[in-house]
Amino acid sequence: MKNLILILAVVIVSIGHANQITFEASGKANIDGFTFNDTSSFKLYKSNGHWKNSTGDYGLHQCMGTVTSNKNNKGGINVYCKYTSQNDDYFFMKIFRDSEYQDSGAGKAIIVETSDSYKFLLGTGCTHAVTYLKSDYFAMQKCKY
Repeated sequence: MKNLILILAVVIVSIGHANQITFEASGKANIDGFTFNDTSSFKLYKSNGHWKNSTGDYGLHQCMGTVTSNKNNKGGINVYCKYTSQNDDYFFMKIFRDSEYQDSGAGKAIIVETSDSYKFLLGTGCTHAVTYLKSDYFAMQKCKY
């Protein structure tokens, strides 16, 4: 009886996470641009790092985008990242949020282009969280497809 309950628990947990994938990434970011007299700003974001996911894939990623804010410190981040796997497959993720660069933050992401191996992720929406330590970052995306 105990074995039956254990098997059922494993099956239920597996079904609950069957259509979810998690990405963890870290690297170094460079954010540089202009701050205007009214305190609004326009900055370019560029980063490089490493990633792994919950299915066992891993690789390198490169990101580029913009970080903007208006004079009331309202703004956003709009960044595209190319993730390249150990098998040279790839996907592009667009990361966006409605807040200025901070030591940490949460936002959304969407997978906008893929190689054939990642086609099942095309159009998938994700939650995004990032923490910065100086110019180094640690990020996580949880995606349901």
